[in-house]
Amino acid sequence: METRTHNIVLKLDLPGSLSITMVFLATYFVLFWLSNVYAFESYSKDDSPFGTPYDVWLGKWWSWWMKTNAGGNEPVPNGCIINKAESMVMLMDTGVNGNPHQKCEISSTQGLIIPLWTGLWDADSPEYDNYTYAQMSKNAREQVDLGAVTSLVKLDNVPIAKLDEVSSMRAGALDYKINSMQNVTEVYSKGFNITIPDDTNIPDLKSGTFRSGAHGWFVFLKPLPPGDHTLYYNVGVTGTGPNDHSSEITYDLKVK
Repeated sequence: METRTHNIVLKLDLPGSLSITMVFLATYFVLFWLSNVYAFESYSKDDSPFGTPYDVWLGKWWSWWMKTNAGGNEPVPNGCIINKAESMVMLMDTGVNGNPHQKCEISSTQGLIIPLWTGLWDADSPEYDNYTYAQMSKNAREQVDLGAVTSLVKLDNVPIAKLDEVSSMRAGALDYKINSMQNVTEVYSKGFNITIPDDTNIPDLKSGTFRSGAHGWFVFLKPLPPGDHTLYYNVGVTGTGPNDHSSEITYDLKVK
C-alpha cells in the first residue's frame, strides 16, 4: 500500500537546529501513527505463505469448511467459527446467510485466510471420473461466478482489499473483466480429495470422499500485531437471478 504524508511546517523565529528537530519529530509522529493504523501486510500473488502454495491452502480451507458447514448450521452470534489449527487461520465462507459477528482469539504468529467468494466441484458421479482436476476447478468457478462479484475487506475500519469483477459465458467460454482488484488473490486448485460427512443436509450434496477442484477469490494476510482488531469483509453477487447473494461478516480478533 502506498501512503503519502504532507508535513506542514510553521514559520517560527527559532534557531535553525531547533526548527529541523521539530520537523523531524513531527514527521516521525505522522509515520508512527500511520504504521499503527495500517498495521497489516498481505501476501503477494507470487508468495507461498509459510512455505505452502495457494492452491494447497485452498484445498485445506475447503476440507475444513466442508466439515464445519456440511450440517447446514448457521453461525451463532458472538460465537467463534474459525480454524486456527494451521499456520494460516481460516475464516468462514461468505456463502453464509445474514451478517454474522464472531469473537475469536488467535496468535500473532499466524496469518489469515479470508474467503471472498469461492466454489467447489466434486466428482461424485461416474460421469465425472475422466474429468481432470483443471476441468473441475474450471467448473467450480463457472458455477458460482457468472455475474458481478464485489467485495470489500476492512481492518480496524480501514479498507485493505477490494474486488470488483464481472463474469459471463460467451460462445461456451468464460469471459470476465476485472474492474478492481487490490490485495486479492485468485486461486485455482490443482486438485484434492474432499470428504463430505454422512450427516450433511445441504441439498444435492452426496456424502463420501471424492476427487475435487475449487476456485476462489481470497485475501491472504500476514500475521497481525498483538492487540484487539476488527476484521470486516463482505460480498455482493448480482446478475445470477435466483443465485444472487450478499453477506457481511465481522470478526473481533484478540491477537496474542
